[in-house]
Amino acid sequence: MIYVASNHATVAVTGSQSCGVLQSFISRSVVSGDSELADLHLQHGDNGLVLKWSRDTEKPIEFHVDYLKELLKHRSFPAPKQGAFNQALGKKTRTVIDATGGWGGDAILMCMQGYDVTIVERLPLMVALIEDGLKRLSKLPPFLDGQLILPKIVCAESIEFLSYSTGCADCVYLDPMFPAKKKKSAASNKYMQLLQWLAGPDLDADLVAVSAVENFSRVAVKRPSYARPLAEEIIGKPSTQFSSKLVHYDVYV
Repeated sequence: MIYVASNHATVAVTGSQSCGVLQSFISRSVVSGDSELADLHLQHGDNGLVLKWSRDTEKPIEFHVDYLKELLKHRSFPAPKQGAFNQALGKKTRTVIDATGGWGGDAILMCMQGYDVTIVERLPLMVALIEDGLKRLSKLPPFLDGQLILPKIVCAESIEFLSYSTGCADCVYLDPMFPAKKKKSAASNKYMQLLQWLAGPDLDADLVAVSAVENFSRVAVKRPSYARPLAEEIIGKPSTQFSSKLVHYDVYV
């Protein structure tokens, strides 16, 4: 199966198991063609879904979503809540919508800290990879014995999802693509490079922020230290801001 993942990316999906996973999230964009010419190759291995990215003359880069490393960072559950990240989410927050899912890293951290999280991601390929990681995570003790709640994953456009889910979470968390720096900086890791290549710039980030603020009582937006707040001319300045070394969190209440 050949799947059109974005305006410029095609995925060759191999094997009935991986085809079944991805087809559960897509209704169109499946075309015929030579799988050798695809940019990405998705297949099911011994440890779940594996994605290979062919970049020009470079050797294919492999991607595998495994949240076990995050789990092993913590000795007990729920994990401690501390720092600007948790300040931004709010002391009374129990349920969170992560409306910019990406690879699911921030959502998994929230989950480890005891939050009930819903992940919203627009790219079906990313949703399939995240769900594959969540399935394996669900078989581990903190989830089997009820200490933690496994995040829910939704394949949808964030603006639409937020507009018809008004008030169903204590906080909406946004982590849109960071704007480019004026000065050159170190290259991002391979996971972020692939996500940036697949999704492109978050041209609707301002609109997502507006939808979140209009429909929810608390919104936390992660921004790099050099960036201005989103949609400031529409939703105004943040109610408060919490800062760490490289990022700050704009909070609207």
